[in-house]
Amino acid sequence: MENYWLQWLVGMPCETALTIVSLIFGCVLERLPDLRIAFAHSGGAYPALVGRLEHDFNVRPDLVAIQNEVNPKEYIAKFTLDSLIHDADMLRYLIGLVGAECIALGSDYPFPLGEPEPGFLIESMDDFSAETKERLLAGTALEWLGQSKEMYDR
Repeated sequence: MENYWLQWLVGMPCETALTIVSLIFGCVLERLPDLRIAFAHSGGAYPALVGRLEHDFNVRPDLVAIQNEVNPKEYIAKFTLDSLIHDADMLRYLIGLVGAECIALGSDYPFPLGEPEPGFLIESMDDFSAETKERLLAGTALEWLGQSKEMYDR
């Protein structure tokens, strides 16, 4: 993992997915139903693994559904994920999977893997409506924080 910066390129997204899956299978969200969690790295590898998790949950409940009998895919929209995915097709996939209301602008500032201009990918998406862009750039974060856009209008 020390070579090629793999701890950041692969390790971090895998750790994020591991955290999400542990929360789900460990019944943390069942015990704390009002818990709100935001994950960086667009949920890491979790969005790409959710189909596999659901399949394994269904075919091997004896190994996967030991503590939690809720399909892991049912949790997909219970988290807020950031938009820092670095790929237009993956951002489209993420919106299709969880919805724009679950995605907030991510910058990764001050670390070097962030977008040089936060929000550039979102703004460059010609197939996104103005409402979707606004939701991703500010709306989801404001909602998550319990604040309104008007608080920041000048």
